[in-house]
Amino acid sequence: MHELGIAEEILGIVLAEAERNQAKKVSAIRLRVGVVRAIEPEQLSFIFDHIARKTLAEGAALEIEEVPVRVVCAACGEMESRSFAWECPKCKGYEISVQGGDALEIVSVDIEV
Repeated sequence: MHELGIAEEILGIVLAEAERNQAKKVSAIRLRVGVVRAIEPEQLSFIFDHIARKTLAEGAALEIEEVPVRVVCAACGEMESRSFAWECPKCKGYEISVQGGDALEIVSVDIEV
């Protein structure tokens, strides 16, 4: 349940930014989360809603964009994968490189001032 720690970090950053901008309310938060992070978006949203109660972020929409892994295979070329790959999803070969899919970033925060 590492989503709790992540939700707490997001809330802390968002509330600090809201305070810095003298916001009255946080209405939406957009995140990019890589699939390698193994974060369950529904779980993260549920926990965030719970810990954001009685803060400026109460009721804020948490919009999560999942970022796939990029697999580059010597035989098949480049493709995306929804999980970390040890082999090429097409040919099952091992001559691959895996890139990305580990993002965890706050893209934007909508506030009301």
